[in-house]
Amino acid sequence: MEETVRSIDNRIIDGPHIPLISVILPVYNVGSYIKEAIGSILNQTIQDFEIIVIDDHSTDNTINVIESIKDSRIRILKKNENKGLIDSLDIGFKEAKGKYIARMDGDDISLPDRFQKQYKILENNPSIKACGCWLKEFGYSNKLILHKENHDEIVSRLLLSCSMSLGSVMLERLWVRDYKFDKTKIHVEDYDFWSKMAWTGKFYNIQEVLYNYRVHKSQVSTLYKSIQIKGDINIKLLLFKKLQYDTEIFSDEIIIKILLLNTPIEVKEFKLFLKWLNQLIFLNNKTRIYSPIELKKVLKIIKRSTLFSLYFKKTPTGITKKWRIKMLFNLSMSDLLFILIIKEREIRKRILK
Repeated sequence: MEETVRSIDNRIIDGPHIPLISVILPVYNVGSYIKEAIGSILNQTIQDFEIIVIDDHSTDNTINVIESIKDSRIRILKKNENKGLIDSLDIGFKEAKGKYIARMDGDDISLPDRFQKQYKILENNPSIKACGCWLKEFGYSNKLILHKENHDEIVSRLLLSCSMSLGSVMLERLWVRDYKFDKTKIHVEDYDFWSKMAWTGKFYNIQEVLYNYRVHKSQVSTLYKSIQIKGDINIKLLLFKKLQYDTEIFSDEIIIKILLLNTPIEVKEFKLFLKWLNQLIFLNNKTRIYSPIELKKVLKIIKRSTLFSLYFKKTPTGITKKWRIKMLFNLSMSDLLFILIIKEREIRKRILK
């Protein structure tokens, strides 16, 4: 007769113990880092978990290292061929049994109280389906990744970049039970995930570092940067198009050209871009797809960073002094003042030198 088990959240479960948390850990050739990564999981203040390792047909000693760690909570799923991270994530989501899924990458480190703090947020706020945190890079970089805290901020920031880190989140398993990652979104699968799930549940980021993100030359974000940039821009366009602006007037070609700033831009094209930004605010005020306050902040960032690049950084061929002067007469007073203030600062720096 199977015993009755009481889990950490006081659930009564008849039969074999079902873990509170399923840790999904895709790995590929991380033999140098995996022991430290798994050690950071085993050292969590919450101990009610299973670790599902999905090995993407590693060719180094990754599996040997994992098998040397003797813990019954570790389950290794070995793939017969290398199919990539998206395939591994689909397997992990399907195999998870816990109430919550915690993601982890095989070359990173979770701080000891990461699971405890994310679990508390999810348990106390049923509308929140995904809980992330701040990250600290280490290795080739030491910068902080300070994601915004609340859902409205996070979703609007998706228009700038991926504003949640999938490798460091805890998710409600039932919320993602039927989710299948898009195999065409290779190397941007996380950004695509958040852009699709943002309207099905609330997001939250704990405002402290709970995850150390290793930066090294062999990771995907380093090797496939150009592919990620292309994938990112397509996701951004889809997010902007939720506001249903006229794509015949504001073509993808012009929007991409301005956002990337990697090809010559005509004055009339940039004027159209400024008109597009105003149109987005107008449409959002009617539809409330994004928080009106947060959308205005994001669009201001886009406009100001673009102006800064065009007036003070190396720019595409065709952005001449004549182009800049001509464009000044088409800017709002606040944007003109923004440029003049920066210009004044530049002059002061030269004088002080």
